[in-house]
Amino acid sequence: MMKKNNYYTATNLNKYTHGFFSKIGGVSKGIYTSLNCGLSSNDKKENVITNKKIIADTLNFNIEELIIGNQFHSNKISIIKDNKKLKYKCDGIICLSNNIALGVLTADCCPILIGHKNKKIMGVIHLGWKGLFDGIIENFLLETNNLDINSSDLIFALGPCIGKESYEVDIAFAKKFIEQESNYKKFFIKKNNSKYLFNIVGAAISRLKKKGVTDIWASNCDTFQQNKTFFSYRFSKINNQADYGRLLSVIKM
Repeated sequence: MMKKNNYYTATNLNKYTHGFFSKIGGVSKGIYTSLNCGLSSNDKKENVITNKKIIADTLNFNIEELIIGNQFHSNKISIIKDNKKLKYKCDGIICLSNNIALGVLTADCCPILIGHKNKKIMGVIHLGWKGLFDGIIENFLLETNNLDINSSDLIFALGPCIGKESYEVDIAFAKKFIEQESNYKKFFIKKNNSKYLFNIVGAAISRLKKKGVTDIWASNCDTFQQNKTFFSYRFSKINNQADYGRLLSVIKM
């Protein structure tokens, strides 16, 4: 992983313009300090727009090229084959167009940027526990397979998200996943009689490998523990903050 001022890059996505941006380097104030990119937050709209422009300028693309799905913790994938700027209600996007930058918003969930070893294709996934459980990874790979793209030719980069030492869940949560797939036991570490710690990145990588993906990178950043660098939904809730900022991760061909 390379850190460049206020963003991180994945070693396996070198041929793509991309970045997992921190919360540093923007214009927002208070709990949104400072690179908040979430229009659904209660931050000033003009600040969010300025922050997105800062990111576009940093990666040298036009802000008009940026497409971010209307994320709702689903397993839905949208496919973009042209330059039309439509509103996409989804948590994963596959793009075949050159003149587009794809973005994904997170604040503890895992931002995933996806490329291809040879073909002109890219994608993003907003991965939370609901999407993981409901098969968003499998849906993404099903859609790429339908486009005659082999999973083994895809490149996956998993950005900063809540880490395995911080993602505390209850017994019912752990049981739900383990009942779905017994192999998931290893991604839950018992903390005490009623709580477990969940390794969502490990679980995601396991699913990717099961589907034939081999080129996988993970940042190993923990948004909760590194809350001075990243926005964290859980940190905000524990500290009774009224709202929270959103991080933006971007990829462009």
